[in-house]
Amino acid sequence: MVAFAGLMIIITFTGCTKEDPSNANYVSPASYSTPPPLLDINLVANNWFNSAREVYVDLFQGVLGMSNTSGNRTVLIYIEEGGKEVQINQRHIAYMGNELWATNTATDVSIVYRCSTRMPFSSINVRVEVR
Repeated sequence: MVAFAGLMIIITFTGCTKEDPSNANYVSPASYSTPPPLLDINLVANNWFNSAREVYVDLFQGVLGMSNTSGNRTVLIYIEEGGKEVQINQRHIAYMGNELWATNTATDVSIVYRCSTRMPFSSINVRVEVR
């Protein structure tokens, strides 16, 4: 009886084979691609107003109104500098010797430039991406 139980255990263990993930429909997490943006907008900041002493703002009202305004989104705001896109809504950057950054609300995007002299440029190309 003990020999029969031992034989059953051996048959049970050898009858099960582990499936190799390389043979299955396995997709590595590293191969996942970033989903495309929900909204990708190219803007030109060229309508600056002096909102406070030494602070200039270009406000794009309503540009995010077409995307999910519930808060379940990520807004990324970039400018092109030196041939590369630089994100400006996560931090202030040095731009032409002064500070540049961006903010957003549920529907609006603001580009902000702080300088103690006259603005050294009249326009900046901006790209807004909503994920």
